Amino acid sequence: MKKSIAVLLCVLLWVSLAGCGSGNSAPAPTQAPAASPAEESAPVSTPTPAPDPSEEPAPSEENGNGAAFSPEFTFTAPDRDGNEWTEQIFAGKKLTMINFWEPWCPPCVGEMPDLQKLSEDYADRGFQIIGVYSEQNMEQEVDELLEKSGVRYLLLRYVPEFQPFESGYVPTTVFVDGEGHVLTVNGEKLIIGSNSYEGWAAIVEGLL
Repeated sequence: MKKSIAVLLCVLLWVSLAGCGSGNSAPAPTQAPAASPAEESAPVSTPTPAPDPSEEPAPSEENGNGAAFSPEFTFTAPDRDGNEWTEQIFAGKKLTMINFWEPWCPPCVGEMPDLQKLSEDYADRGFQIIGVYSEQNMEQEVDELLEKSGVRYLLLRYVPEFQPFESGYVPTTVFVDGEGHVLTVNGEKLIIGSNSYEGWAAIVEGLL
């Protein structure tokens, strides 16, 4: 009886071991299986390398003439239509004349037709004029003088960023190059007083 039970247990043990090994008898593959089409098209993320400190910094922004644009001063000022302009206006030209004036100033108003002609005559050489005034309570007077003088160059309203160019007098004029640097004329950055067409043209010729 005991022998029969022992034989039966041996048979059951043999059957049990065969079942546990079913499906797992093949050796493990030595090569990864081929990827499915979806896996082949999936992007592979590559870690971004840390920047090399020894590399040179990216070049600064350039103006329209290919030179580095590093303005000496910045501003945001509205024109008479409310459009805002910044120092970027210098980058598109070789030379900019900023004329600070007021509509109640006879010398300022008197030279404006000459300034308009100057802006037209030198426009093809990369020259532009910007007029700046602060008397916003005299817009009707400005309308009238613009109509009489035919002035079409850009007019901006005064903002605090222009304070470094206050001389206490109008007109006061400064010249800025295409890199945004204020230029000197006869050793001075501020030119106080009005001038004739010929006088301004001689200065512009010397700066272009």
